[in-house]
Amino acid sequence: MIILIYILIVLFATTVGATTGLGGGIIIKPLLDVVGFHSVDEIGFFSSVAVFSMCVISLYKQLRRKTEFNKNIVYSLSFGSVIGGFLGEYAFQFIFNIWNNQQVKAVQASVLLITLLVIFYYTLVSNRIKSLQVKSKIGSVLIGLFLGMISVFLGIGGGPLNVSMLMFCFSFPIREAAFYSLATIFFSQLSKLGISVLGGSFITYDLKMIPFLIITAIIGGLIGTKLNQSLSIKRIEQLYSLLIIFLILLSAYNVIVNIL
Repeated sequence: MIILIYILIVLFATTVGATTGLGGGIIIKPLLDVVGFHSVDEIGFFSSVAVFSMCVISLYKQLRRKTEFNKNIVYSLSFGSVIGGFLGEYAFQFIFNIWNNQQVKAVQASVLLITLLVIFYYTLVSNRIKSLQVKSKIGSVLIGLFLGMISVFLGIGGGPLNVSMLMFCFSFPIREAAFYSLATIFFSQLSKLGISVLGGSFITYDLKMIPFLIITAIIGGLIGTKLNQSLSIKRIEQLYSLLIIFLILLSAYNVIVNIL
């Protein structure tokens, strides 16, 4: 029964994640927290595995379609996100070792809620805010570092934070921002998984879940990539906004449950 619940969550999350550039993890993490069957560190690992699998497929499909992109921006963002992923994972392990499972969930949910509220506000006023045109490699690296660190620390993959930040900093339309977001998510999650594998911590996890998560995430990535290419930008933006509202409510619930 738990495996079926996880499959449905991951399929939904990775499908809409690939469609909107949310990445899936920002939906998987809070939903698995609600289910509460595994510890917070296992949930973070499961989320990373699913998101990484989805990113591999989504990026492969987009590259096969010969999606145009700026290589310098991709390389700079990716380099920064790898470093940020390492920093975010070490920060998470630090608080995980000094606080209990419920306290860690409360901290993550609180930071995620604040982040989502800021993103939602930006979504509402974005038409009245002049976006930037970041051109320097150092600037792109720092943006990637910040996004990678926050996404891995929260166990969310990146999602709307990546998309909003990239739209603001580089003046990307949402579909283009979604592509760069997936690239950033790929490398930040790669660094997190690398730490878990090299450190051996994954051995203690419930590994029988992994094959189901990978297969489901791949299917979700394929469906989501197709939807991203077929839907209009307006539809993608509407779906994006609805998901942000849903995630704000879900994060608020997780904050309340874990604090009380």
